[in-house]
Amino acid sequence: MDSNIKIVFMGEDAFSNIVLSSLLKKGYNVPFVISPLYNNNIHKRLENTAIFNGIEYLRTRDVNSQTIIDKLEKIQPDLLITAHLEKLIKKDIIKIPHIGCLNLHPSLLPYYRGLAPQHWPLINGEDETGITVHFIDETADTGNIILQQKIALTDQMYVSDLQLVWAKMYQAVMCEAVEKVINGCQGVKQDKTVGSYYGKLKPTQCKIDTHGSVKNAYNLIRGVSMPYHGAYIEMDDAFFIIWKAEVISETPLAEIGKVDIKDHRQYLSFHDGTLFITKYEIRNK
Repeated sequence: MDSNIKIVFMGEDAFSNIVLSSLLKKGYNVPFVISPLYNNNIHKRLENTAIFNGIEYLRTRDVNSQTIIDKLEKIQPDLLITAHLEKLIKKDIIKIPHIGCLNLHPSLLPYYRGLAPQHWPLINGEDETGITVHFIDETADTGNIILQQKIALTDQMYVSDLQLVWAKMYQAVMCEAVEKVINGCQGVKQDKTVGSYYGKLKPTQCKIDTHGSVKNAYNLIRGVSMPYHGAYIEMDDAFFIIWKAEVISETPLAEIGKVDIKDHRQYLSFHDGTLFITKYEIRNK
């Protein structure tokens, strides 16, 4: 590890903070931390870590502004590192760091580029996902891959379980990538003929298709459960949100598409199976 390496960091949430903390623990010089300005408090852990370590911290509406460009040109960082940043970095920023700009993206690129990579692999019933650290270019998640680490997905994993795996892996993965880049790694070009891109998950996409399959419904429940929107069906005057469920039958055991209560237990049947609902919430419209 070269403690003379100067790193500017951009992030916006608790997962960003794990990555920043790993860099500081390793002894890297981080003089400046930037977060987008949102109307929420997801930045607080990142801000507290920066302040505790005497690092200049800034929240800004535009991470590509001339103010940021001027600041980076003054700092002359070796690396710009981003993690869980839902903003594209523009060319005028990318060209400033001497070594380059790195991003942590929680999928196995080139698959699941874009937003909400914690949700879509579970919703789509994938059996694996992962983490990629790559160089930043001018489009979303398309730069050369420095390293990847795989994560096995089981049928029992929910989005919160996946995030616990992230939290552990984030403690080391960026430091490993930085060492590779310092030692001359240029990364491997992504195959642009394959891959996928997804946008931000919308609440309307969390609605269960009661005409679809029980497996698709179960995967949606796993993919959008706490701490997110939750998968739901609409009732007359309320939303029935399913936080947790189990597939208990390959045939419908009740009227399809409606919550059925038997012995104080809730079930939801589809044409090809039935869910036993183990955790739910009824929320008025």
